[in-house]
Amino acid sequence: MIQTFKNITLAWVFIYGSFINCTAQNQKVSFGSLLQEMGDRTLIAQWPVPEFRSLQASSYNRASVAPDQPGWFADSDGVSWIREELNDGKKEYVIMEHDGPGCITRMWTPFFYYNFNNRVGPNVKIYLNGSKEPVINENFIALLTGKGTIQPPFAGYTARAGVCFLPIPFSKSCKITLDNKAFYNIINYRAYQKETKVETFSKKQYIKASAILATTAELMKSTKPADDSWQKSIEQTIKPGDSLLIALPEGNHVLNRLILQIDPTSNIRSLRSTILKLNFDGKQTVWCPVGDFFCSPDTINPFTTRNMSVSREGEMTSDWAMPYASSARLSLVNLLDKEVKISIRLNVGNWIWDNRSMYFHANWANIGPLPGNRFYDMNFIDIEGKGTIAGDALTVLSPGKGWWGEGDEKIYVDDADINRKFPSHFGTGTEDYYGWAGGVVPTGKDVFSMPFGSNVRIGNQANPRGYNICMRNRILDGIPFSNRLVFDMEASPGTDIRKYWNLLSYSMVTYWYGMPEARSNRGPRPDLAGKRLLSLSEIELMQQLLKDSTFIFNSKK
Repeated sequence: MIQTFKNITLAWVFIYGSFINCTAQNQKVSFGSLLQEMGDRTLIAQWPVPEFRSLQASSYNRASVAPDQPGWFADSDGVSWIREELNDGKKEYVIMEHDGPGCITRMWTPFFYYNFNNRVGPNVKIYLNGSKEPVINENFIALLTGKGTIQPPFAGYTARAGVCFLPIPFSKSCKITLDNKAFYNIINYRAYQKETKVETFSKKQYIKASAILATTAELMKSTKPADDSWQKSIEQTIKPGDSLLIALPEGNHVLNRLILQIDPTSNIRSLRSTILKLNFDGKQTVWCPVGDFFCSPDTINPFTTRNMSVSREGEMTSDWAMPYASSARLSLVNLLDKEVKISIRLNVGNWIWDNRSMYFHANWANIGPLPGNRFYDMNFIDIEGKGTIAGDALTVLSPGKGWWGEGDEKIYVDDADINRKFPSHFGTGTEDYYGWAGGVVPTGKDVFSMPFGSNVRIGNQANPRGYNICMRNRILDGIPFSNRLVFDMEASPGTDIRKYWNLLSYSMVTYWYGMPEARSNRGPRPDLAGKRLLSLSEIELMQQLLKDSTFIFNSKK
């Protein structure tokens, strides 16, 4: 395996070097440089050069204009667009436009069009640099589900939806239109500074890049760290209230891989009540229940993405790059009143720490239970400082058989968004944010894993009743922020679970990188992690008590 990975890396260097015509000094952005970025997990741990803003265009309901005005939680997020225009006498609907250099990083749409039985939908046209001829002109659904020009794994079917994350760079401008009225869609893109040199995407370039595309695909799913000069394996039993502490090598290094496994004979509560703590250069940046970190708070949930995976045997792997300048410590803390048996493997490589290097963070939040009749902007995280959002995971315990996730993400980036009280990332629904779609009531069959993320778990085989877990790895669509980032998600259940006794319990993890001064509002919560995880029967009992109290109150009236 080691030799295989080295061969891939050498092939990458050769292909990349011959494919692009640029140097590190002029920081030119090209299709080739963006593919290299996709293949290198360590680059997101550095402040991006050249700098960019991460923006989003979507079909969110335009009735949402401000938090203090009606319509802030308006649904029907699939029937809005920027404007209509005529091209060669034919109407087109503009769904995204940007003036200046940039790059499309991610596109999403359902595999149906207005009517669930209509699987055709409109054609999409992508115009670059003001050209009258689109660089892409084909069926929107086919393109995003991997049945068009862009092939898997850079585009593919998830669950009733398609996601494309092939980079499409442009030097001057971009406009995306549909030849029929727009339905649900999300476009993520980078906006580079005006002076940034960008080589514009072309179909000829895409065809020429077959070898580099294949190499990038292999690197995204590689199971071997690029650099593992230091390795350590430990098996140990942690007594109640005790900790396991591991010191990593001193000096400039990067923790490239972390593999954890909790012995299945241990209490299943240990997934939530065993805490992963990471301290880099004297600063604690990770405090998170192991199970939540790996999308398995109550049981082992297998999935595979670019940066994280869990095997059916319970081996939980993190491939997030975690660099440090001088020292690092890893701790596992047992909050249970019973011992926990664990095994851990670490791979540490070399790193050159400089003023672009950032620390890895993972912060856990636990919210709820919340009543179904109240719409609410749940806060994943509020960060002050400079850094990049790299991914997140959401766990929802739902007692209903219907859909729980109508809520949109609202991500505010820096003072511009905070001051105008409107996010630059306004989504169309929880499942849409994670790359899949509704249309029917989800079931356990809708579980999937792709490099960008995973629908890790849907309640049960028949409906969403029970635990539901979604997670997202941001690849080229990471969100840099210079001074502050606020990430909210609407708690907005479907119409059949909107009584106040329809309780839903939420927890979430945010994975991000930050400069040394960056800090968040999500600190350690041993009081919550040490409690037994809520069960479906307990939620149902709470619901019944609320119903009964309502009946008694009304009877006395």
